[in-house]
Formats: sequence, C-alpha cells, structure tokens
Amino acid sequence: MAILKTEVNKGYIGRVGNTVTYVLNGQIVKRTIGKSSKKPTVPQLSARQKTTIIARFLNPVKEFINVGFGFEARRLKKNTYNLATSYNWLNAISGSYPEQKIDFTKVLLSKGKIGTTNNIEVKVIDNKLEFTWDIACANPLVNDMDRIILVAYSAENNGAVWSIGSAERSEGIAHLIIPKKYSFLKLETYVSFVSADYKSISNSIYTGQFSMPV
Repeated sequence: MAILKTEVNKGYIGRVGNTVTYVLNGQIVKRTIGKSSKKPTVPQLSARQKTTIIARFLNPVKEFINVGFGFEARRLKKNTYNLATSYNWLNAISGSYPEQKIDFTKVLLSKGKIGTTNNIEVKVIDNKLEFTWDIACANPLVNDMDRIILVAYSAENNGAVWSIGSAERSEGIAHLIIPKKYSFLKLETYVSFVSADYKSISNSIYTGQFSMPV
C-alpha cells in the first residue's frame, strides 16, 4: 500500500487497472487489488485454515448461534455470527498449521452474564442424552425459572442437535433426543441457561463427549 503525497483534488481517485486509489484519514492511499502472485506465508496459511475450520464448525449451529451470541451482539451492536467466529477463532483452535483443529473443550456457543450451575452430568439413555445438574446454587446471577439449552455436535458428519428451554433450572434434569443418524458418532455436548423472558443468557459449558448406541 502506498500513500501519495498530493492533494485530494488532483483528480485520480478510483480504480485503474489492478490498483485502486482512495482517501483514508485525509491522505490519498493507493493499493493493489486482485489476487497476489506472492506465495502465502505460514501465518497467512494458518489464518486461512483457522477460518475454514471455524466456518465448518459453526455452519450447522448457525441458527443456534443467533440465540447464543444474540444478546452480546445487541449489546455491542455487532454481527452475531462474526462475534461467535471471532471468539472461537481466537480461543478454540489447537495445534500448529497444517495440523490445527477444534478444541471442543474451549468452544463457546453462547455468551452472556447469567450464572451457570455446578455438577452438570450427562448420561446416554436409549436414544437420548440425559443432563442433570445441582439445583442448589448460591450464585445471585441465577434464577430458578431460568431455562436450560442443550446442544450436541458431531464433527464426523458436521451436524448438530439442540433444544432450547426444554426444562427449568429448578427441575435439575432435561433430555435431548438424538436422531438415529447420529448412532455410533461422537457427540460433543454443551449446556447454557437462558432467562425465562429470553432476554439474557449464560456462557455455554462443555459437558463432555458421548457416543450413541444403535
């Protein structure tokens, strides 16, 4: 990128060939556009791979992300999907290029200020996952009427199942029915809590990996 030492009114703002000239902070800037002939560096390749990994992971849960990061997006006046992408791009990738991969224990599917809870356990029972949690919580940021959100993600077929508001926090138990197409596949599971009026949410919690029987 080059900064031209000239006045804005000299008359060559716009695109010429593979370059574009424009005003930035009171200066005329000229840069090349289009594909670069330079070989990408390892940091560039690493960043591209991270972007591909996160996009593939978030695609099947995009609808859920609209809920999970929606509250934070409205607070910050930012795009929901971009917030989720940015957080997980920075925090949920392990390894070095070209062997980078998702660290499911560090993934965040929802972001908010509601308190979570203690001793969350998951069991496989027939065609469903049973989630249980400690209903006795002294955290002032929780409410018995908060509702639970359950998510199960399969990296093997890049699919996800979730349930929003299937039980109240005070019940201490909730179930997520898993379709047969996920039989024998590894499922990464997460729990979040959302307020009864659906105006605030908690950070998601990773609750382990499970496989479903036939």
